[in-house]
Amino acid sequence: MMIDALTLDQFHVFVAVVEAGSFSEAGRRLNRAQSAITYAIQKLEEQVETELFDRTVYRPTLSLAGLALLPQARRILDDVGRFRIQAREIKRGLETDLHLSLGALVPIRLLAPALAAFADAYPSVRLRISIQSFSLDARYGAGSKESADIHIVFGMLLPDTMVKRVIGAITLIDVAAPLHPLAAITGPLSADTLRDHLQIVLTEGTKAPADKEIGVSAVNTWRVTDLAAKHALLLAGIGWGRLPDALVADDLAAGRLVHIPTDDYNDNGALRHITLVAAYRRDEPLGPAGRWLLERLGGDEDAQPSNA
Repeated sequence: MMIDALTLDQFHVFVAVVEAGSFSEAGRRLNRAQSAITYAIQKLEEQVETELFDRTVYRPTLSLAGLALLPQARRILDDVGRFRIQAREIKRGLETDLHLSLGALVPIRLLAPALAAFADAYPSVRLRISIQSFSLDARYGAGSKESADIHIVFGMLLPDTMVKRVIGAITLIDVAAPLHPLAAITGPLSADTLRDHLQIVLTEGTKAPADKEIGVSAVNTWRVTDLAAKHALLLAGIGWGRLPDALVADDLAAGRLVHIPTDDYNDNGALRHITLVAAYRRDEPLGPAGRWLLERLGGDEDAQPSNA
């Protein structure tokens, strides 16, 4: 089979004949003579070495081979159309891909509506989502090489090199398995009580500097770098910990986890209610797709995060 001389025009004519129902009508739609339509189909059949139409009937009817190849021809034309559209968009500055970095505590389900709309609005832009530790301050400093285009993190002090937008809020609640000793205690638990029980802590590494501990109350801690791992350990009855309320709502309703009441503040002053912030580097402006997604996430740029 020789296919070196296949052309997009031949595929275009092939599909046009099928949709028009006749060679003459296809010629009228394409503003060509019927002989030109017939010639294009003949050349295509020569290239694929098979007849695409059954010519024993009055109107052109697809052969078995034509029926099998028609979807491929349509797909080729669609792909070429998307290729041309994306090339024009890239020329106008549209990103080819967008990197979204999420803090480990950010429930992705809160972002899902905006991401679904993004997929519809920018189908040619590849979105890469990475999950980072909540200890992101080092990545935002001067000279940072962090490659993410947009960061979604919980409310924290971010440097002036970042453009910030408050997009929502989440609530962290203290939970444990039903058979955990803390689950049997009534009333708000004091910091002293929490300190005596193993706490599962989400952290950037196996050991964090004491001055960067956030939300740590217990003397004995297990550290994990993955939110799913922390969730699984708590479900297994190992320790207690703080998780976003949206993440554990089903577990609480089903009795797999219980809410252990605590004071509004732990022993080092960390709050339970935290704002979600979208941020990007001021010296690296977003492209059209990034700006669109940021607008879809909501909020106002350079709004100051508040955990009050």
